[in-house]
Amino acid sequence: MGQPSSGRYVVSPDAAYAAVPGGGVVLHLGVNRYFSLNDTAAMIWSMLEAGSTTDVITGELARRFDIDAASAQRAVVELVDRLSHAGLLRPAD
Repeated sequence: MGQPSSGRYVVSPDAAYAAVPGGGVVLHLGVNRYFSLNDTAAMIWSMLEAGSTTDVITGELARRFDIDAASAQRAVVELVDRLSHAGLLRPAD
């Protein structure tokens, strides 16, 4: 579960995001598959899309949801891994 040194990701042009009550949905247009995101994951996605680094996202997640840094980092890494594996994110150059 490693991250590139920048910790910054680029969203695939095949990804379409929509906010919904309680979170959001990411649709992979290339394969017509969708990923349902809870509030936490939706916040992570929005920050990734805006170009925030994973370190910044982890800090904001811990602050906003009042959780410890290790839990926040685990949530960020797991979501990034899942969405990267699905082809929706790639490490920034």
